[in-house]
Amino acid sequence: MAMINNGLSGLQAAQAALNTMSQNVANVNVPGYTRQEVQLAARQSGFGVMGGSGVQVTGMRRVADEFLTAQLWRAESEAGERRQVSDYLGQMETVLGSEDSSLLPGLNQFFAALNGAAETPQSMAPRQQIIASAKALTQRFNHLGSQLDAQERRVLDQLDATNSQANSLLTQVAELNQKIKSVAARGGNAGILQDSRDEALRQLAGLVDIRTAQQADGTINVSLEQGQPLVLGSQAAQISRDDTRVSVHFSGQDYPLDGSTGGSLGGLMLHREQQLQPAHNEMNRIAEEFATQVNQQLAKGVDLNGQPGAPLFEFTAGDAAGSLKVPDDLTPEQLALAAGAGGPGNNDNLQTLLGLEDASYESYRSLVGDLAITSAQWQADAAASDNIRTEAQARRDGVSGVNLDEEAMNMMNYVQNYQANAKVIGTADQLFNTLLNMI
Repeated sequence: MAMINNGLSGLQAAQAALNTMSQNVANVNVPGYTRQEVQLAARQSGFGVMGGSGVQVTGMRRVADEFLTAQLWRAESEAGERRQVSDYLGQMETVLGSEDSSLLPGLNQFFAALNGAAETPQSMAPRQQIIASAKALTQRFNHLGSQLDAQERRVLDQLDATNSQANSLLTQVAELNQKIKSVAARGGNAGILQDSRDEALRQLAGLVDIRTAQQADGTINVSLEQGQPLVLGSQAAQISRDDTRVSVHFSGQDYPLDGSTGGSLGGLMLHREQQLQPAHNEMNRIAEEFATQVNQQLAKGVDLNGQPGAPLFEFTAGDAAGSLKVPDDLTPEQLALAAGAGGPGNNDNLQTLLGLEDASYESYRSLVGDLAITSAQWQADAAASDNIRTEAQARRDGVSGVNLDEEAMNMMNYVQNYQANAKVIGTADQLFNTLLNMI
């Protein structure tokens, strides 16, 4: 009977191992799946030289490395942040630097029109050309202002979408915590639930930079790098936006977030706070300074009627780029191209206006140049972080992923083991029958 029991235990152990390997192979393409292994131990009979009572399955093991998993989550967060910022900076660079929307062609046309009026400042055609080029320049300012406004709206909309996605994942992690705790308390195998939780945490790490703490009951507590709680046991926080303020809400308390949050959510806030808004403010400053200098210089001259010069531009304070325009009632005669002492036919004031050209170009070129440098750096960082994420995923999969070749070899081994144990049972049966026949 001992041989039969030994063989039967071997059959059952081999069957359990084959079932586990078939589960691994079936889930080879499931994202986040962690391969499992059957843990075996010899049974001891304790009776003299009997040699034991076969083999037993002592448990099921998830082949997971928490350190590699945490590295993958960190790489997901860095890649999410850098790719988010890089994409938006690339859009800004395209808008501000392209020939179709850049200020530079508009400034070229405006100052070319001023130069064209230098020889005959009293003629109507050159004056009309100045007004026309000024209107074209204001349209370029308006377009850039509207494009920056549109990008801010897109950033805020994406913040809402990212918040919603993060909240869904936080709820999912909290629910999985509760299920894992319940299964673990009954001594069951929670491997599939843990895989689902790890995959949810991986996706969450791409949205915010998370820190995790494993608890004795099988649950995982999740927080942000600066300590703001996201998941405690079966309780999940919620992330929301109030105007431009983003906060974590947990147990009746609010924790404000900023660009240091990490992940794509942190990248959106960082881009808006440190790049988009400063660039928009600089565009407004350039527009206001340019318009003010031109208007102030025109006010020092006289028009064709001998009157003080009328302003060429008008704008709304705080939104100069978006609101800049040429007054509707401005006429060519009102352009004060002459100095007050020289009479309406000279071009002294026009020559002073031409002196504003270099400063006008310099401010915009500086803005675009700084943006290009920043964008190139973030693009390089994004590419590097993508490579780091790929390597981190490969290291994690090297330990926890399913290798079909390895599973095939193990399967052959356990099939042979199964057949050998069946042979043991068959041999024991023959011996037992022979013994019966002898009686």
